[in-house]
Amino acid sequence: MRTALIDAQRRLDRELVPAVRGWVALVGESVRRQADGHRFVWWPSLLAGHEEEVLGTYIEEGRRASRHDDVPAETWRRARTLLPGAQDLAGTCAVGSGPNCFGTVMAAAGVHGAASEWIQREPFERWLADNACPGGHDDQAGTVLVWRSPDHLLQHAAVAIGDGWVLHKPSQGWMSPIKILTADDAKRSARAHGRRLHRYTLAHRG
Repeated sequence: MRTALIDAQRRLDRELVPAVRGWVALVGESVRRQADGHRFVWWPSLLAGHEEEVLGTYIEEGRRASRHDDVPAETWRRARTLLPGAQDLAGTCAVGSGPNCFGTVMAAAGVHGAASEWIQREPFERWLADNACPGGHDDQAGTVLVWRSPDHLLQHAAVAIGDGWVLHKPSQGWMSPIKILTADDAKRSARAHGRRLHRYTLAHRG
């Protein structure tokens, strides 16, 4: 059954099917007996005891690292007025898939529980309309960066915390941590054909 699964994954060009030779030194010879001797699947029995090494490699490989430790304390302090939840979110992972970029932006701005929810486009649009106005600058705390497709539908969102730093969650997958990147790296990360970047400024709290 496991060999059939590997064959199906290769036939369908599934990515990230691990090679035995890449992991035998960590997992041991048992990995050679899982399927065809060349490829395998991460069954729970194989993963047990190796979670940190395996998942850490998967989460980090080919992805930009979060820069939250590089943000000056003064930047965080100034951001707190508009983004009271941002610092606590930076560098964290959700407990599973679902929580997305829209919820991350709302949670950074102080919306309780939003970081753990899969926020859809419509409620995020309403929240944006109620709490922000068009315009802003990438180096200004509280600037919400929104990417829209040609039909004007929301595709991604992030928020500037000030001094050229941006908070965003690249996807709603479990492997996607909430990151701090430079504004330029955040824009590169979210770039896709046909998307247009729009900016909104969060209103100051009274």
